[in-house]
Amino acid sequence: VKLGRRLDGTVPEVKNEGVVSAIDAKHPILLLRGMEVVGSDVEIGQGKNQAMILTGPNAGGKTIILKLLGLFAMMARDGIPVPTKQSEKARVDFFEPVLADIGDIQSVDADLSTFSGHMLVCREVLNDARKDALVLLDEPGSGTDPNQGVAIAQALLEALLDRGCRVAITTHFLDLKQLASSDDRFAVAGMQFLGNRPTYKLIPGMIGESFALAVAERLKLPASVLDRANGLLDSETRKMGELLRDLEEQKQEVEKTSEALKKKEFEMLELKAEMRSQQEKLEAKQLNARRDEAARFSKKLEEKEKILEGILERLQGSGATKKVIADSWTELRIVKREVMSEAENVPGSIRQLNQLDEANVELIPISELKGINKVEVGKSVVVCKKGAFYGKDATVKKLGKKLELSVGGMPVRLSLKEIAFPPSSGRGQTPVASNKQPNQKQISKMAQRALDLDEGGSSSVDASSGSTRDKGTSMKTKSNTVDCLGLNFEESKRKCINSFSKAAMGNRSVVYILHGHGTGVLKRKIREWLKNERQFVKSFKPADQADGGDALT
Repeated sequence: VKLGRRLDGTVPEVKNEGVVSAIDAKHPILLLRGMEVVGSDVEIGQGKNQAMILTGPNAGGKTIILKLLGLFAMMARDGIPVPTKQSEKARVDFFEPVLADIGDIQSVDADLSTFSGHMLVCREVLNDARKDALVLLDEPGSGTDPNQGVAIAQALLEALLDRGCRVAITTHFLDLKQLASSDDRFAVAGMQFLGNRPTYKLIPGMIGESFALAVAERLKLPASVLDRANGLLDSETRKMGELLRDLEEQKQEVEKTSEALKKKEFEMLELKAEMRSQQEKLEAKQLNARRDEAARFSKKLEEKEKILEGILERLQGSGATKKVIADSWTELRIVKREVMSEAENVPGSIRQLNQLDEANVELIPISELKGINKVEVGKSVVVCKKGAFYGKDATVKKLGKKLELSVGGMPVRLSLKEIAFPPSSGRGQTPVASNKQPNQKQISKMAQRALDLDEGGSSSVDASSGSTRDKGTSMKTKSNTVDCLGLNFEESKRKCINSFSKAAMGNRSVVYILHGHGTGVLKRKIREWLKNERQFVKSFKPADQADGGDALT
């Protein structure tokens, strides 16, 4: 465990299937020496892959990888963590035995040459080789005629695989390098060589060139000898070496570009995350600002509520005079203006109020009005039947029990109870000139007159005479109309009294009661009651034809 900690190792997964798979694996002895070690990805035993052929230049790190495989197998057997990438799970299966032929055991005393020494070791390896064995061979078949050496090495490899061993070898023989293309039991990997120097990094799937001349040049062999050796090479071999070097350099450039793109992508992701964080902070600040503004507005509303409570206290009881009512209403209008002024600072409030005002347009079916015969061909009406055409302008094309209309160019047949006069038409009225300001939103004459009544049409009250004087003529709007449709007489009466009281407080002298025609009972009872009502009613009459006729009082 202590050794594993010193190596910054990970505990590998261990099975009994002859697999070694490690990312960024590093030689443990080199790490213990405190050296800067280049990590490599190693894999053997996965799928049909039973053997790894390590290629590349001399002194490029092939034997280091070979020894690394043996050390990992021994460390896993003894429960020692192996130095691989922490974030990736390593796997080193249980191998028994671990057999190796690495180095040179030539001896004059024992009458052993380099080749004969290797053959003796290979004989013992074959004797001990069996399933679950890991065999490591450093340049098998070397030290003799290349053609015969390659044949012996390939035969030795095939014999080991037939026995179920996992095998890793290093070689410079081209025929052994090409085994992976003809036998899927073999996988090839090459040591990287860039800029005439080894990087000591293993590249899976790459066939490494030996680069003997480049290594000799790096080791400062005389230039004359190198030039002569290069001249002795056949043109095909020379071109192959040059192509391999060019490919390696191009591959390095691609890898650098890929790394730069990955770095840029990571920076972009960080930038997006930072922008998202800033946006969230800004939204939080805006939300807090709206909450603070709402809190201040709520506090001011509470202050206005206290003023309203004082006004209501003055109005309590039956002894309120018209002057008190008028004065109180003036105070209410002042409070209303102050509240609306404050509301302008609350986002969306004024827009919502304006939308409510625009939705208050009332359409009364023509059947509820007198003078049906006044509907003429070519006149404009508004559809008040609920549905897709509701509120749409229409033109009368033909009269009859059902009128033929044109709505947006489409022919439609509707009855009188399904259409109404346009609210802004001022039917029977003379057009009134208006003083419109530039960029001012245009509104109908009815809406304009209603605004004049509500905002500028307040009247003064003479307490001594008790008379009320209005500015202009009061016309029907939704605010001064009591809708009694569907109510009985008592319900209508209570609703009317409530509306009369509000009208008196608002200093308005005209109220419209919408009772319709129906059987005529509700209209008759309301008008009989109005004859005897003296507290609020001075006079009454059926509404003008333009305001709805006898359907209203």
